[in-house]
Amino acid sequence: MNSYKHLKNVLFHIINNLSNVCSIFCVNPDTDFTRNRKLDFETIMKIILCMGSSSIKDELLKFNDFSIDTPSAFVQARSKIKPEAFKTLFDAFNKKTFKIKLFHGYRLLAVDGYELPIDNTIFDDETTELRHGTLAKAYSAFHLNASYDLLELTYDDIIIQGEAKKDENDAFCQLVDRYDGHKAIFIADRGYESYNGFEHVVRSGNKYLIRVKDICSQTSITRSLGPFPEGEFDIDVFRMLTLKQTKTTKACPEIYKIVTKSTRFDFMSKDDPWYEFNCRVVRFKITEDTYETIITNLSREEFSMEEIREIYNMRWGEETSFRELKYAIGLNTLHAKKRKLIQQEIYARMTMYNFCQRIVQEIKIPKKDKIKYTYQINFTRAVHIIREFLRKKGGKNPPVENLIAKEILPIRPGRK
Repeated sequence: MNSYKHLKNVLFHIINNLSNVCSIFCVNPDTDFTRNRKLDFETIMKIILCMGSSSIKDELLKFNDFSIDTPSAFVQARSKIKPEAFKTLFDAFNKKTFKIKLFHGYRLLAVDGYELPIDNTIFDDETTELRHGTLAKAYSAFHLNASYDLLELTYDDIIIQGEAKKDENDAFCQLVDRYDGHKAIFIADRGYESYNGFEHVVRSGNKYLIRVKDICSQTSITRSLGPFPEGEFDIDVFRMLTLKQTKTTKACPEIYKIVTKSTRFDFMSKDDPWYEFNCRVVRFKITEDTYETIITNLSREEFSMEEIREIYNMRWGEETSFRELKYAIGLNTLHAKKRKLIQQEIYARMTMYNFCQRIVQEIKIPKKDKIKYTYQINFTRAVHIIREFLRKKGGKNPPVENLIAKEILPIRPGRK
């Protein structure tokens, strides 16, 4: 069982190991953290990890139990640490505490993007873009591309891009290529459909299930895969992708799909301009007159149309997690303006989210007689409890699980 005590020990052990080789993660490895100070590498990592939505001064006081000896110069100290230290912490903690949960033998990994507005008084080419119009202002943001385990309810990987240079399809391919775990189904919404992305998943040995614009849309990828019948259907499709623009390839769109120079596809070249593409297109009704269209490489023998629909509906769990990440964990309340320091906090918040979810998912809610509703843990209250006791130094481990088990909310049927 992933108890609070066990997870805390694992987390702090990883931070301690990073501290032992901290020069790797320092801006100036020959001078940073070479002298003994109260704000050493390990302490800075823990402070940033435990930060909530209060001001920096209040967060420092909380971390030091409101001691009169609370150190200053925190911003100068944290500026010595590269964001890669927090990404390494995120990855290492996942590796040591992850519990595999499967759906028909597969992990379900939802991939989606999230815009995180940041301070716009600092301009750079990556995060800042000018909005057009009479009231045009500089707008700055990071774009978070994350893969989220829908069954374990934790983030598996993340790629941070500047909003001005964001490329969700490239980020999707990177997330797929970096994945080396149990066989998985990568699930994504509209905007992630591309032949390149599909084949990156196929080449990785995994599966994909991606919602695309409906067949009625003039800009849907299905325009090059049809024609399709009206209503619901479940059809296997073949196309020969090619770089060749000949009379034959242009005259037979039901066989050939021409990949233009402006379209990225990593698996063809001038020397080898042909590529066989196979997929399954599923269209099902969601209301009386609206449909969803899915492209996948899941076989019909393994997954029926109803199971395809069920898996796609589960993708909404990532949208819920973004809300919890913003408000319960505090990602929308940043304590920095410099881009590198903001990235520190993004990775720290993602790690804290996983830390809290792995505790919450193991807690059993006490059953009561004559109850009207099914109950769930109040995640926001759980985060406050966990963060408070994570700051505590030494002494006995408090009954965190018992405290969280009392913080419950009813699940009211019919609410969205």
